[in-house]
Amino acid sequence: MFVRTKDELSDLCKRCGGRISMNPALSAHVFEGMHWLCFHLEFEHGETDADLPCSDVSSCPWWTIRHYEEKLKASGLDPAAVIQEAIARHGS
Repeated sequence: MFVRTKDELSDLCKRCGGRISMNPALSAHVFEGMHWLCFHLEFEHGETDADLPCSDVSSCPWWTIRHYEEKLKASGLDPAAVIQEAIARHGS
C-alpha cells in the first residue's frame, strides 16, 4: 500500500486532480491519495466501462444506482422525475 508522510499529504486527488473535501487524510492513506470513487475506478472497476456496473457488487456505485432505479420503477415512480424533484428541492 502506498503511504505518504505527513509532509506529503495533499487534498488533491492523484487520479482526477480535484480537491478531496471529505476526509483528505483518510483518502491519502486508505485510497492512495484519491477520492474513493476514483480509487474504485482506478483499481477495482477493472476493464468495465466506467459508466456501467462492474463485478464488484458490494462497492460499485452503479449497482446501487441501478437497484434504486429498479425499486422506484417497481413502486410506480419515474426515476428521472424523482431526480428532477431532488434537483428542484436543492436549488441546483
